[in-house]
Formats: sequence, C-alpha cells, structure tokens
Amino acid sequence: MIVTEYELRANWHKTKDKVITLPQGSVITPSARDFIRSKGIEIQIEGNGVLDINKTTLSNAHQSVQRQSSNPLKDSLDPVINPKDQDPNSSGNKPEHKTHLHRGTLVPKTHPVIAYRGQLDLFQCELVEAQSFFYQEGETELVGKLEEIAAFARQLMVCEVKEEPFQWEGLLGLKPEELREHSHHPKKYFGLDHAPLSYTHGKLVAKLHHLRAKSREVELYANRAFTDELGNCCRMDLIIALNRLSSVLYILACDAQSRKQQEKQVPIGVSNRHVHLSGGDLETLFGPDYKLSQQKKLSQPGQFAAEETVMLTGPKGSFEKVRVLGPQRETTQVEISVSDCYALGIKPVIRDSGDHNGTPGLLIVGPKGKVSLESGVIVASRHIHLSTQEAEEWSLRNGARVRVKVQSQRPIVFEDVLIRVSDHYRKELHLDIDESNAALISSSDQGVLVGV
Repeated sequence: MIVTEYELRANWHKTKDKVITLPQGSVITPSARDFIRSKGIEIQIEGNGVLDINKTTLSNAHQSVQRQSSNPLKDSLDPVINPKDQDPNSSGNKPEHKTHLHRGTLVPKTHPVIAYRGQLDLFQCELVEAQSFFYQEGETELVGKLEEIAAFARQLMVCEVKEEPFQWEGLLGLKPEELREHSHHPKKYFGLDHAPLSYTHGKLVAKLHHLRAKSREVELYANRAFTDELGNCCRMDLIIALNRLSSVLYILACDAQSRKQQEKQVPIGVSNRHVHLSGGDLETLFGPDYKLSQQKKLSQPGQFAAEETVMLTGPKGSFEKVRVLGPQRETTQVEISVSDCYALGIKPVIRDSGDHNGTPGLLIVGPKGKVSLESGVIVASRHIHLSTQEAEEWSLRNGARVRVKVQSQRPIVFEDVLIRVSDHYRKELHLDIDESNAALISSSDQGVLVGV
C-alpha cells in the first residue's frame, strides 16, 4: 500500500486520529511523511507496533532497517537490503539475482525500475543503430538531431539513478509546450494529416516511427515503475520528459515525410533503339504518301510507337525490326545506345535531340527503299521532360542541366541531365537501355533531382 498526502488529508480530517495503523509492506510518500509529522500522528504497522517515522523506512516493514535519505524522491518507494540476501563469504558483494537500485539499496532484477532502465538502455542502442542508418543514407542532419536526443536519453538515466530532478528547457530548438503543439497539429506545421504509417512514406520515415514507438514503450515502463495503483506518480519529471521525447520523434518523422513529398521526383522512361523519320525519308522507305500506323501511345502527349519497323546497317553489323516512332519529324534521327554503336561499328556520339553536328550516319532499309543517312545517328543525352508549369514549380528552365539520383536496386546518380520544357510535355526522365541496365531499373523506380 502506498500512502499519499492526499489520502491522509482526506481521511484524517474526518477522524483526527492520533494513531494510524497501516498494513505491512506500506510505503509513505515524502509529502505524506511531512503531513504526519506536522499533525503529530503516530504510525503503527500491523504486527510491529508503533514506529518512529523519523528513523524508520516503512517500505517493507517486516525487514525494514534504519537509513537516512538525502533525496525525498527516494524516501520510501524502494525496497531495502535484506541482510539475508548478503553472501556471508562475499565481503558485502550483492547476490546474483539482485542489483543496486540506489545507494545501498538492493532489489530483485525484476524490479519495475530496473526493467525501465533496461528499456531505456535498449532505446539508446536503437538510436545509435538509426544514426548509422541515416549516415549511410546521407542524412547527416538527422544524425546530428538524434545525437541531441541520445544525450537527452542519457541524462534521463543519470537523473533517475542519482535521484536528481530532471531539468530541461527543450529539444531541437523547441520548448516542451512547443513540442506538444507541433506533434498534435502536423497539418499546421508540416502540411500532413495524422495518417497510418505506410511503406510509401519511405525508409527514413519508417525508421523514425520505429524509434517513436520504442520511446513510448520506455514511457510505459516508466509509468509502471513510478506510479502506484492509485495513479500517484513520484517521478512526474521523467514521465513528462519521456512523453515529449515521443513527440520530438513524431515531429522528425512528419518532417521527413513532408520533405519526401516535396522532393523533385520524376518517373523513369527507358528508350530502346528507335528511329524518327522525316516525311521524305518515310516515303522513300515505305512508299509515296505513306502514313504511319499507331501501335501504341507513348508517355509524352502526341507521341506514339508505330507499327512500322526498319533495318539499321553499319560497317560491322545490322539491327532488324527497329521501331519507328511518330509523328514524323523535319529531320530523320536514329537514337541508339553505346552498345548498339559498337555492334554496328560506328562511333558513339552523345547529342541532345536535334543536334546532328558531327554525328555519324548509317543505312536505313525499309520495305520500299533505302536511305543512306549521312548524319543524325546519336546516343541521346539523358533528359527530363517537364511541362511549363512543372518547370516553374521546380525553378528550372529549358536547357538547364541537373543531377538525378535513381532510386533502384543499384542506385546511381546521373550527371548532366538535360531539362526539356514544353506545354505539351509530361514529367519523365528518359534514359537509354544501357543506362537502365547499369542501374537495374524497374518500372516502379523513381528519379530524384539532387542538384543543378
């Protein structure tokens, strides 16, 4: 039984008893002890007679010993050392099934406070693991923020073990009340609604939510350790700090999720070898007044893969059934990969679409004729299509060059990616088959702009 000042006042003012009898195993909180002294009340433990409250700890009456406590928080909530627990041959060493709670106090290792310490230890381990993960992901700012949280957690442990009040002014630049405000209103501060965690939020967000869940488990253990059956808590300072600890981790998770949503992500389109034909070359290859037949629409509005195919022939080799893309262009252009160039026996030249200066040629063979192309065979520069509005939102202009990280099984950062802007474009990163294979790109992978 834990005796609190509130209970004593409520009951004592009804009876004005000079002697109060308590059951064995009772503990008296510091404030209740002061009330007892102020009213001149004597305490009697069932079966033990009247005890001197100024000298005796009542936390376990049948084995209590006299002790002095310099910290009122410790006063009567800790079991005391039972002389029988000491090994007579151990020169005062503690038994293996017990451990030190506070100065001179041995308790079973199953004691709630010891369990709380273990959970706080585990939380600190997971913090370090998370820091390693974030460091590998290049999230150095998050690593630093978790270092501040780790120091906070270490101080929580120190203050509990030393029975000192836990004093703090804030975390990550936010005061306790601000932490609560930010965590309760993510829409206001991060543009997010409270929502269930999803794999689509990404690995960073998932890791932070895992830490938050662990911090709440530590808080639960703290409540078990420091709160009695009547709901009275002797270490409210620790409970409040742990509650705000979960708040700050939720704030970091919301911030990471918000940043992810604001990232300049772009879907990826992979181009295999293909041909764009001028009107004149189309007629030469397929006949007078010939019109391309659409096989399927492509991602860019108005663009399509045609039913028609041609053969490409170079000094060393040929490719059959190379797809023609529509609609027709002013100038014929052949787009192939570097590997294709080596197979055909021509020099690979990287060019932006439409720039044929200094590019090689080859022979194009169709069902009705042949075109000896003197130039226009290119390895197309990797590029991103953006609508005018999308380019404005990302503060990018037509012709700009950016860096793009492809988030795939084999992540790669592509340099010198051309930005192409038009009212008719749809957002998409275009890579050729060699680049796609190098990064092991799948249909669901995305590119992220990481710099200009």
